[in-house]
Amino acid sequence: MKIFKTLALICVLAQLFSNYAHGSGQPLELKTAVQTEGKINKNFNSKCADVPDKKTLKSGWYLWEPYQFNKITAGGYNLVGMDIELVKTLAQRLGVAIEYDQVAWQQHQADLKEGVRDIAAGATYTDVRAEYVYFSTPYRYEENSLFMMNNSDKELRFESISEFLAQVRLQNFILGVTKGFIYADPQINLFTKDESNQDIVFEYDNDVDALQALIRGEIDGFMSDRVVGAAAILNQKANSYVKEVQLNIKTPIHLMFSKKSVPLSLVDKFNNEIKEFSVSSEYKKIVKTYLYPVMLMQTIDSQWFYLIGVMGTIAFAASGIAIAAKENATLFATFLLAMVPSVGGAIIRDIITNRDEVRIFLTPSYMYYIIIIVLMGFSIVRLLEYYNKRANEDGLVDKFWDHVLVLGDALGQAAFIVTGVSIAIMAKIDPIELWGPFFAFLAASGGVILRDLIRKKRIISCFVGSFNAEVGVLWSLIFSIYLDINSYNPSPTGIRNMVIVVVTGCFVTRLMVYYLKVPNIKFRAEVVEEAVVAPPDPLQS
Repeated sequence: MKIFKTLALICVLAQLFSNYAHGSGQPLELKTAVQTEGKINKNFNSKCADVPDKKTLKSGWYLWEPYQFNKITAGGYNLVGMDIELVKTLAQRLGVAIEYDQVAWQQHQADLKEGVRDIAAGATYTDVRAEYVYFSTPYRYEENSLFMMNNSDKELRFESISEFLAQVRLQNFILGVTKGFIYADPQINLFTKDESNQDIVFEYDNDVDALQALIRGEIDGFMSDRVVGAAAILNQKANSYVKEVQLNIKTPIHLMFSKKSVPLSLVDKFNNEIKEFSVSSEYKKIVKTYLYPVMLMQTIDSQWFYLIGVMGTIAFAASGIAIAAKENATLFATFLLAMVPSVGGAIIRDIITNRDEVRIFLTPSYMYYIIIIVLMGFSIVRLLEYYNKRANEDGLVDKFWDHVLVLGDALGQAAFIVTGVSIAIMAKIDPIELWGPFFAFLAASGGVILRDLIRKKRIISCFVGSFNAEVGVLWSLIFSIYLDINSYNPSPTGIRNMVIVVVTGCFVTRLMVYYLKVPNIKFRAEVVEEAVVAPPDPLQS
């Protein structure tokens, strides 16, 4: 009997060891999509061995900006997008052509299963899909977020995906999803497919439809790739009343190839090319072209970035009032001196970059702030002079206005160099390390130059004295280098933190070089002429 028990124990241990070995020593739920690369194409269909090598692959697309979308050009609509460009470039490197026509994502997958289509981009790995398609190695990653109205009466508090889904169910949160879309966390996919949750899960063809349903009040929120959701919100100009709730979940994204129509040898060629292409400068340039403008616009159109612009506008208005007070300008001249630094610089910048619209004209609130500041400043100065007739003869008043001028110009310059670099990025002007500081100079100092030209003294302050415009150029170069380094993997949080560092650093540096009297770099050293003392006249001694 002991022998039988021993044999049974050995069998059980052997079975456990076998399961552990086949599972690579990891629980199933800990395996990520990256670790599935070795098993991605395990379900090899022997019929595919007879499929001849193909020179043209049939694909499809649906509205999923910035990955794939129609762009209006002078010649009509043009299919563009990050996935479109990445796949086309990969195919060209292999000598393969890609044909596109519009199709819903769910139908696209069905066509791959039947062999009607050959390839699809932007796919998340699942075991079900792996039954009828080959998955490539990952060629990019995506992060999912929830988007909901700012004034929503439903507040979701969670620290994990399981808590998030529990809150959704508990509050009967009407959740919008895209048909056939696989989200980054398996728990979300199980939740959205569960029959018991169909009363709160609404499906839409794409993220734009889901966003419009959110605005109409049909749903409480929708889940999407965070870049796609941000692009849809910006295009619909809904950024002021729709907010993002980060879920902090990422997943690798693959190409899918139909097992019925694409030979495995071609999939292997794509895999090898992806590994080389994903570390190339061409890959980074494509990602930067489509991904970074969306992330930057998401940052620039945010409330806190708007407040930075307001801060810079008010600072320049204050410095204009200081000049007007020192030169005893009229009320109208005071308006000009206060307005030109911010408005003039923005107009010059937008005209040179050939933007479709001059942004300052679309944001009249900046002008309102200038008008209010000028009227308040002008009135206060007049009241002080009324109660102190000799105020203008007091040297302390002059020094006060000098300090206001320096502080205002320093803060205004610090705020507007950020917008200058951002506009250069969105205009897709390369290299950003060269043109970012240039447009930052236009935005921060172009208007100041115009202001100084209409002054009585006509001394262009940023070209004389200690370091001035050079400080803004230096910090805008730092900002440009940061944006370029992180262009292929942008983070709105990282951009926001860097903006704060750049604005603070520029402002503090500008004050330090002024009050410490750091000399500027000039062609020749300043010659200080000493008074010549005449020798005593011996005749008078």
